[in-house]
Amino acid sequence: MKVVFLGKSKKKTRVTQYMFKALQRRVQEVSFINLPRTKKRYFWTDYREIIYKKIRRADPDLVLIFSTDIPYPVLQRIKNDCITAIFFPDHDGPRSERLLRYGRITDYVFLNNKSQHAALKSLGVKNPVFSMEACDRDNNRPITTRRRRWASDVAFIGKPVQENRIELMRAVDQRFNLKIWGGRWDGFGLRCHKKNVYPREYGKICYASKIMLGCDQSHDLDSYFSNRTWLTLGFGGFLLTNYVPGLEKILTKGKHLEWYHRIEECLELIDYYLQHESERQHIARAGCEHVHAHHTWDSVIDKIISRIENDLKRI
Repeated sequence: MKVVFLGKSKKKTRVTQYMFKALQRRVQEVSFINLPRTKKRYFWTDYREIIYKKIRRADPDLVLIFSTDIPYPVLQRIKNDCITAIFFPDHDGPRSERLLRYGRITDYVFLNNKSQHAALKSLGVKNPVFSMEACDRDNNRPITTRRRRWASDVAFIGKPVQENRIELMRAVDQRFNLKIWGGRWDGFGLRCHKKNVYPREYGKICYASKIMLGCDQSHDLDSYFSNRTWLTLGFGGFLLTNYVPGLEKILTKGKHLEWYHRIEECLELIDYYLQHESERQHIARAGCEHVHAHHTWDSVIDKIISRIENDLKRI
């Protein structure tokens, strides 16, 4: 299978780079089109025509799009010439007018939760398919560090994007040694130790912190987790995250990670695991081993390509 993959560079997570490398290992031929870079490079002409010509020259069987990183007119022009698929990593599917517009003319929309499929179909998206995110098999592995700047009892990496997250961080900060990384927290009475966190820094935080907190933007979508779950486990961190429906079907509580339902339960679990170091470290190791065995980008890409290949065989 020949694939053209479109997306941004995603410097903070490098997710498109990891997906591209996994595609290289899985398919016959793959090329990557960086949408912002192409737009900037060809500022003097119609960059959309450049992208269209690149796709046509590649003559792909599949055009895989990260989020909606393709000009809509280009998608319209290629949709009858090859298979088109969107990998959509956000949780706001039915509320995203852009996704709905693109998804209505795309063959597949690979979505990171199981709750929104019916709503998307009712809004005209013809083929939503569940697909989780992942860690990278090579780069998202434990990174050792002796620098104290990365160390804390509890760490959280993320932005103050919703009230329950802010409330949780305030409660944790009052009782424990908490370090927050990423975003602007000063307006909420909390200190952010570094606004932008890149992959190697993420790994050092996981190594040096006793507990990594998770608090996703949605707690009620079936099987939805941010990529923080896979990065933290892949880097070998002990993850204490919010429960979402279906989490127990993918990861095991007390074996690969821990989860909480309410703030008070989260605080109790922090207190417990700070006092039980060997148990905490055993869970962190098991979580790391599990995700590298079952939840890498190679696994995700293989499932996406296999789904499309199997559908083609039935035609």
